Amino acid sequence: MDRATDDVFSTLVVSRRFAAPPEIVFDAWFDAKAVGAWLFATPGGQSAHVEIDARVGGGFAIHEQRGESLATHFGEYQEIDRPRRIVFALSTDKDGPRSLVTVEIEADGAGSLLMLTHRLLPERAPVDASMRAGWESILEGLARATGEEGAGYTLIMRRTFDAPRLLVWKAWTEADHLLRWMCPANFNVLFAENELRIGGKWRSGMRSPEGEDFIHCGEYIEIEKPSRLVFTHRWERNSLEPQANTMITVVLTERDGKTDMIFIHAGLATVESACSHQNGWTGAFEYLARHAAELAQDSN
Repeated sequence: MDRATDDVFSTLVVSRRFAAPPEIVFDAWFDAKAVGAWLFATPGGQSAHVEIDARVGGGFAIHEQRGESLATHFGEYQEIDRPRRIVFALSTDKDGPRSLVTVEIEADGAGSLLMLTHRLLPERAPVDASMRAGWESILEGLARATGEEGAGYTLIMRRTFDAPRLLVWKAWTEADHLLRWMCPANFNVLFAENELRIGGKWRSGMRSPEGEDFIHCGEYIEIEKPSRLVFTHRWERNSLEPQANTMITVVLTERDGKTDMIFIHAGLATVESACSHQNGWTGAFEYLARHAAELAQDSN
């Protein structure tokens, strides 16, 4: 293990129960034909290359085409103990610093319980929320690969806004500001209403360029001003999307007067729905970026 791995900052632990027995769950980590569809896979991404050398000292290379960019993940196996334990050093650059991932699997009735421990590099610790969501999404994909339906698909997006965090928070939590941005590109927001408290409701409507109206709504679950907002999301009126009760997490971090946002939309019914929502939120965040910049300019 290189020095960067020893200098870890924090540890992330994610667990999941699987209907499949430990042997099937374990073997799925080394199935080169299937692993590209779930390990480090994202909605809309296309598996470009998977290579696995399943031995201690061997490793893996997994490449996924995500739009115009190529996402790469490299691993070196340090322990392989079928069907109980897998340990590998992980990096997104073949020659870059590596973190350490430990996968432990034990029998749980007819199924199995998997616990994944990721020792994060110092620079990755601030994005803990997206790392956790990423691994949870990966394990949902593993469940599907072992014969389960899984619990939906997760969309993870990041965006930096040219405005202080408090102003971006206001844009997310005050109805007058939601009116300015909460719709896809070329749509118009019709109304926005909310009661910002735990258990409080929010509701908003929008109109497409073709004149069709859409309404979405939900309930606030967590409110940690100005850093973290968690709320449910469902479509009250949408003829294009399957019905699903989903969860949105927004994490805001201020950096040099700007705001880094991690956006997580979990529980989407299908991969097509996840891609559709990604397109919609991408357009909305363009509006949010302009609105946040205007708020910052007005506050100066």
